[in-house]
Amino acid sequence: MNISQLSYSKHYILVHNNREYFINYRPIKNCIEIFLSNPEILQHFIFKYENKKHQGEKSYAEQNSGNWWKYAEASIPSSACILSLILYSDATTTDTFILARKIILGPQNWYFGEKNTLGKSSLHPIYISLGNIPTWRRNKEDAKQLLGYFLILFAKNEKEKTSPEFKKLVCETFHKSLKFLLDPLFENENGIDYKINNRIIWFFPKISTIIGNWPEACTYSLTYKSAK
Repeated sequence: MNISQLSYSKHYILVHNNREYFINYRPIKNCIEIFLSNPEILQHFIFKYENKKHQGEKSYAEQNSGNWWKYAEASIPSSACILSLILYSDATTTDTFILARKIILGPQNWYFGEKNTLGKSSLHPIYISLGNIPTWRRNKEDAKQLLGYFLILFAKNEKEKTSPEFKKLVCETFHKSLKFLLDPLFENENGIDYKINNRIIWFFPKISTIIGNWPEACTYSLTYKSAK
């Protein structure tokens, strides 16, 4: 595995209440290259639509047997393939060990005191997988990649936190960050090439699935959250 593919970068998004906010991320093209360089994933990789039938009736199995894939594939050149993007994000709270240091003035000299404390931190990770990978294979750990961490805006007080202006800023910031993460795949309207088993495959990336809870769905759809 190329270690450079695992490195994280930081991108400036905005300043709010005199505080700079950045998004920590991994280039999305690198994440996809990791999928496409995994021989075990490529053994079962799906490239084209399949019109599956069972006892003469339409049968649905993986994404490529559904109407979405059928219509998406019909909208691109016949020699190209769909790259089906699955996104999953969920804000969470994690336990963090913090090494606390303080300077203590002794009777003769200065010295440092240290102690470990258990703290809480909020994170908002976003993961990516591909609908080209069959469901049973996609459930394995190596079929998902951590794309990055969305920034979490902090209000200066409760009044600002519940204001329509702050809620709007949260939504706008989320979508600005999401656009930054995905733009490298969509900046060329003629698709993107990836090398698979020494062959160049022409893909058109499409977002097929977004997985999240209700607050996430509200944010993705530009709907204000009802909860404070």
